[in-house]
Amino acid sequence: MKLRLRHDITVGLDLRGVLPSRLLPMSIDEAARVTVWQGNHQVELGELFVIENCDRRPDTLRLIGDLSKADNIGAGLEASSLFVQGPVGNHAGQEMCGGSLFIHGHVGNNLAEGMKRGFIKVLGNVGDRVGCPLPGENRGMAGGSIFVLGSAGNEVGHRMRRGTIAVVNDCGDFLGYEMLAGTIIVGGTAGHSVGLSMRRGTIVLGQSKPGSLLAGFTHTCCFRPAMMPMLAKEFEQLEVPEAARLIRDSSYDLFHGDLAQMGRGEILIPAVG
Repeated sequence: MKLRLRHDITVGLDLRGVLPSRLLPMSIDEAARVTVWQGNHQVELGELFVIENCDRRPDTLRLIGDLSKADNIGAGLEASSLFVQGPVGNHAGQEMCGGSLFIHGHVGNNLAEGMKRGFIKVLGNVGDRVGCPLPGENRGMAGGSIFVLGSAGNEVGHRMRRGTIAVVNDCGDFLGYEMLAGTIIVGGTAGHSVGLSMRRGTIVLGQSKPGSLLAGFTHTCCFRPAMMPMLAKEFEQLEVPEAARLIRDSSYDLFHGDLAQMGRGEILIPAVG
């Protein structure tokens, strides 16, 4: 099923509940009568979108248009695929439990907030706090895979517990802030305070220098990690070759920290020479 935006959105839209599991079993008329919140009132999907059947991918729900003012796209996604052609707002993929979310455009803040399982691929840039905790929660994403083919903002992987985040280009400050476990890979440069207060987990930095790390990280050794070829193979199987190319089958400098916490976190930086 395909939903094509009729006109530009000027008032904030909440697309929570617009999911493949809900809409795909419906007829076009039934889907058109589904209501969502726009500002402080409800509107029917048929007023916002031209709705069509899409025989090419019957298991996929497609949203097309500038949805930069639409929040909660893919929130609670459990199965099937949701494909968005255009930019989206905040809280996309919130509390995902499965399925796949593809976004061909830029994304706002709090992507994959409280994510548990599933797959997200973004062909664009994302805002702050990718994989962060839900409000009032102590832990961020607990599983799943997130691939950002552009750049990301601040606090990527804040308090993440499990899963993988890969950012092909640059990211902002506080990467892996209070990270509990999981893997974060950044192909470009990272801002300041990488790994601040991290307890466990692994951060791989493609273009950073050892001197840029916090004082709470100490150099442990230089080695060739066995996990790199396995990660690259996994990314290829997930059809994300851009992320697979970030993984170098070479030597890395290993730093442990943050020593102000448990000191069991890892930061890997490609060794020079």
